[in-house]
Amino acid sequence: KQWYQRRVRGEIEFLLGQSKQKVVQDLLQKELVKQKELLKSVPAPEKRQIVKSGGKTKKITNYSWDENLKYVKIYVRDIKTADDIIEKDDIEACFEQRSFSVILRKVGEKNINYSLSIGNLNADISPETCKVVPAKTGVTVHLAKTRNSMWTNLKLQKDEKKDDIPKMDKDADPSAGLMNLMKHMYETGDDEMKRTIAKSMYEAQNKKSTNEGPDLPDMGDMGAGFDNL
Repeated sequence: KQWYQRRVRGEIEFLLGQSKQKVVQDLLQKELVKQKELLKSVPAPEKRQIVKSGGKTKKITNYSWDENLKYVKIYVRDIKTADDIIEKDDIEACFEQRSFSVILRKVGEKNINYSLSIGNLNADISPETCKVVPAKTGVTVHLAKTRNSMWTNLKLQKDEKKDDIPKMDKDADPSAGLMNLMKHMYETGDDEMKRTIAKSMYEAQNKKSTNEGPDLPDMGDMGAGFDNL
């Protein structure tokens, strides 16, 4: 989450420096303060080192997966019999924001070591709430999503977007960037944010109609929706 918050903060600061309209500056400044507070509250991910045991390690390439809005489950099967037990101390796992690695030690009668590593996941996961659960003939890896969504693909495809933040082109018209970011803030913000943006645009549009205020980018029906919030 830290890289995401820093990117949002950087783009808001860039647009704040480009904006010359006080109503827009006030909105961006308020969002910037909010993003700074969010960044303070996000702990740095804990780096956990995987220590491989002795002997050969067999790479797991055969697995299946399923998902719901909150979790992704990766099923590793047929690496042991139902009578074999994988002790918790023999499961080593390292979860990162977009990847994970699992090592299973001394599996089955032959004490085989297995490893499973998957990177470039479709979206961010929450490392602190992910886990590996032993199953009858293998294990199930539980990946906790950071937000409710359906991935469709386990790994990020080349033609998929990584996030929903509007891309900022520093050579483009700053007013277009402001419009896109404010629309994004309005569509993804909570009720308070929607109310603040709608009120500001409503007042700005009224000033514009009486020639008392500067021209603002076309923000659609955000200002018009103020009475309904």
